[in-house]
Amino acid sequence: MQSVNRALFLGVMVVLAAAVACGGGEEEAAAAAAAAAEAEVVEVSPEAQAAADRLAARLAEGITLVPTQRGQADIGYTQPTARRGTGEDRGFNITSIRVRNLSQNAIAGFQVDEFWYDGDGNTVTGDQARRRLPILVDEVCDIELRVPVVSAMDRSNYEFSHQNGDIKATLLEDIEFPPQPEVEEGEEGEEAEEAEAEEGEESEEELVDVDALKFTCLRPVEGMPAAAEAETDEAAEGA
Repeated sequence: MQSVNRALFLGVMVVLAAAVACGGGEEEAAAAAAAAAEAEVVEVSPEAQAAADRLAARLAEGITLVPTQRGQADIGYTQPTARRGTGEDRGFNITSIRVRNLSQNAIAGFQVDEFWYDGDGNTVTGDQARRRLPILVDEVCDIELRVPVVSAMDRSNYEFSHQNGDIKATLLEDIEFPPQPEVEEGEEGEEAEEAEAEEGEESEEELVDVDALKFTCLRPVEGMPAAAEAETDEAAEGA
């Protein structure tokens, strides 16, 4: 296909040169140039076309693109707290961490990895959570990590990362969720019905997205006062 296009393109260029040499005029030259442009067809790979179609569909649904942080991203986080699960969570160790995006742009592909070691420093278990949606500026997320209880578990460590670079994590005494507008009576029921309808429209793949269940996030609402934030306890490059 490419060889045919190239031959056709060269043929049109020869005609264009002959037309100019014979004084065919600007109109003939323009027509030949347009034909040459049409002949030079660029084939689009199926993968690229599928990605473009998905992006167009999301934009049509009201999805807004936001600038994302490149290089180092800054977050604040609270001291991770661990507890043993009960009931359905029996046999698991559950760790909760709250983070806030302190960067100038949204953080894409935010990820936290948890590692548990034995007394000799060998890794015995761990978990990972990755947020599919970007974390917007000043957005606050609660993250819940679960690992099976292992008798050799002695201590843990956490690492933060994102798809465009490293994370500078600052330990904070406390992080408050951003204030949200009060819901008037009657509106709460309507919002719950709308949420149920939206959940029903989700694909089966989205319903079993385990990572999505590990994040509970709230973003600041425009016009609402900023939440009070505790002073920095100490700075750390990682957890």
